[in-house]
Amino acid sequence: MQLLHHVGADEKVLPIFCDRGFPYDDEMDTKLRAVSRFEANLLRLLGFFLRREPPERALPLLENQCSAPPCLQRSAVELIRDALGKGCVQLLARGGGWRRERFLRQGRAVEGRLWERTAPHELGLTFSAHTMRFLIWITANRPDGANRPWRASHDDLTLGDLLLLYFAHDGLCKLRPGLNATKLLGEEPFVRHALCWLAHPGDYSLAPSSVRPNFAPWTNGVGACILEALQPELERRWIAVESSKARLADPQVMLALGAAQERGLTAFLDAIEREGRMDLARFLLRSSAALLGPNARPEMWTERLHLAGWRLADRAAIYRAATTFLRTMDRFQSWERRARGIGYLDDEYAASQLWKADWEQVQGDILTERARAIVKQLDPIQEA
Repeated sequence: MQLLHHVGADEKVLPIFCDRGFPYDDEMDTKLRAVSRFEANLLRLLGFFLRREPPERALPLLENQCSAPPCLQRSAVELIRDALGKGCVQLLARGGGWRRERFLRQGRAVEGRLWERTAPHELGLTFSAHTMRFLIWITANRPDGANRPWRASHDDLTLGDLLLLYFAHDGLCKLRPGLNATKLLGEEPFVRHALCWLAHPGDYSLAPSSVRPNFAPWTNGVGACILEALQPELERRWIAVESSKARLADPQVMLALGAAQERGLTAFLDAIEREGRMDLARFLLRSSAALLGPNARPEMWTERLHLAGWRLADRAAIYRAATTFLRTMDRFQSWERRARGIGYLDDEYAASQLWKADWEQVQGDILTERARAIVKQLDPIQEA
């Protein structure tokens, strides 16, 4: 698979052609001898974000500040450019791009691996100067941004920039509680980064109520292809988040998590429904199949909650937050019911048939009934 990628410096854009190699291990060690200490630290952090370096090697680099030079050497820039192009492609290919799946292409369902569903030359990514500035900043400053915060407008970033920031966010999450990145994640562009909202909704429990994730880049074109490749990863994330609710004891934490999930899910489902790309929600269907088995019960979401002394209305809000994910099943079922009425000659026929197939594969009607039963059992009026 050969994809065309770019990394830019200011207005200049340089091409990258990706092959099967990756500039790490012995080759990377050899090349690192020709770069400065700061550049070596930056390359190690980039390797960590691209899941090629372990957390224990990245944490000291992030905790200890290292003064940035006036500029980077050409050899270092070439290594960064090479790592970005090859590393991002490898992560997407290994994550889910290699799977033979059916997704929509120009109004029809197409089966195959990612690069078979879409011509490789149409899978181009662009990395702007913002990526380089972020890498230099996070190498020179602590992620909490206490001395010199890093910000960039979400709307000014390319898909390549956003994808690297998604991997960076995921890497920073793995370093908790040893690293405080809350301030960084609460600023632009992370605070509106839709993929981060999907993968880590708990990080946005304190986001201002006026903030909404921007899913526009991820519902068509290359952005949608990236979301297709990330389906298995997002499925694992949602299973983990929902499973963690059984361990939550603080009702306030549950309220905040449920509110963040609702904001993220609503924005996501609204966006893909507008584009007719309901197939991009497949990871949620598969998550529900894993969570709503025959033995699913309310305690799986509320087992340790301390609700003694809480008013009836407050308990209702807490239970509603706990079952945010379960209540999306009603919307999914409404999509399936609507799909039944779409005829062969209608424009939405292929999308409707694909959603019906996904729904039937997970036995969506059965899952919806189980979800409704759990939500009903957690109705505090019934408890009273």
